[in-house]
Amino acid sequence: MRIGFSFLVFNALIFTVSDIRLIMAFYTACAIHEAGHIAALVYTGGRLSAIEFSGAGIRMETVKRSFYSVRSSFFVLIAGPAANLLAYLLLRGFGGELPRLNLAAALYNLLPLKSLDGGALISLFTSGTACERKADILISAIGAAVIAGIIFITR
Repeated sequence: MRIGFSFLVFNALIFTVSDIRLIMAFYTACAIHEAGHIAALVYTGGRLSAIEFSGAGIRMETVKRSFYSVRSSFFVLIAGPAANLLAYLLLRGFGGELPRLNLAAALYNLLPLKSLDGGALISLFTSGTACERKADILISAIGAAVIAGIIFITR
């Protein structure tokens, strides 16, 4: 397990601007997401080799296997957002922040950005194909557009 300095800074910022219930709901939604990935990884016979916590999120590394299928990789990638969607559906009647944060985590992680599950899914299906370069350019352009949109909205 590796914890980056940016993760500590991110956490310090969260604790200065939020109340403890919101913070706990946020971390619970993150834990549900990662538990979905880990459960799918174990189910498909994969093994976790490292977890890295950074300001950009949580990144898991698996033991590399040459025979790991695209189907298994897809299942592992989609399992995190699926776990959040399931938690949202199960908890939405109870109110509070946890159901909404789970829905937000699922949708956010499906964005087609390189560091998120959505971008990894696109890469999974385009890697080694004639479309790989175009997909990388598209993912980078979407990332730039999202950053520009965030800057525009927060001005």
